Amino acid sequence: MNLQNKLSLWIFLCLGTITVCNGQNASLELWPETDIWYRLNSSWRLSSFIPITKYNENDSRDLNIYLHADYGWGDGKYAVFRRLMDQEKGQIMNVWMVRAGVMKGWSIGKNKGDYTEEMVFAEVHKRIPLNGNILLSHRFRADTRWLSQDNDFSYRFRYRVMLEKEYKFGKSSIVPYVNVEPYWDSRYLKVVKTRVIGGATLSRGSRFAFEGNLTYQYDETYPTENLYALNCILHIFFETKTAIPK
Repeated sequence: MNLQNKLSLWIFLCLGTITVCNGQNASLELWPETDIWYRLNSSWRLSSFIPITKYNENDSRDLNIYLHADYGWGDGKYAVFRRLMDQEKGQIMNVWMVRAGVMKGWSIGKNKGDYTEEMVFAEVHKRIPLNGNILLSHRFRADTRWLSQDNDFSYRFRYRVMLEKEYKFGKSSIVPYVNVEPYWDSRYLKVVKTRVIGGATLSRGSRFAFEGNLTYQYDETYPTENLYALNCILHIFFETKTAIPK
């Protein structure tokens, strides 16, 4: 399959809708997403995430656009080969990273306008290489949110722990991973949502990577508390000429 056919298939998936209800309190959804990365140098990176999500309480999809900047520091001994413009180059991993960004979200489809959200968020990441080239990552995130047409203010705290391991063969790389993330919400003063995700990222070639995962989400604030989502992500990478040293 050539590049044009791959992109056409991806657009079809992004526009399609799959909803399979499994009982009265669970649903299975397809969540397509496109992530664009632009590496400025070994420390700075810009990125944009564009996911489309759906919950079976309504017939609309939610479109969210994230814009953020990353800064990493503290060189480790773990060389990351995946998600690079040139698969033969390795980048020494920064063990610390901070990210700050904004998000705008709204519902699309026949129920357009049912959901609106604006968010400013900040994250701090700590990466810890383990034996066997296993990478342990901790992420703490704070979200400040303005929801609905009334701009109701709230905030969330999120903590994610993740394990991943890279397998490199030729000019390709596959990275299976698993993570868990609880969400504490100021509107309820407790943890109301938890996500568990397992999947893998496949990198081949110079500019694209494909990621697939199965997300389980428990959210006691929704009538459908148990949600299962197949998340399909297309990663597109750009970089400056001096982003990765030779």
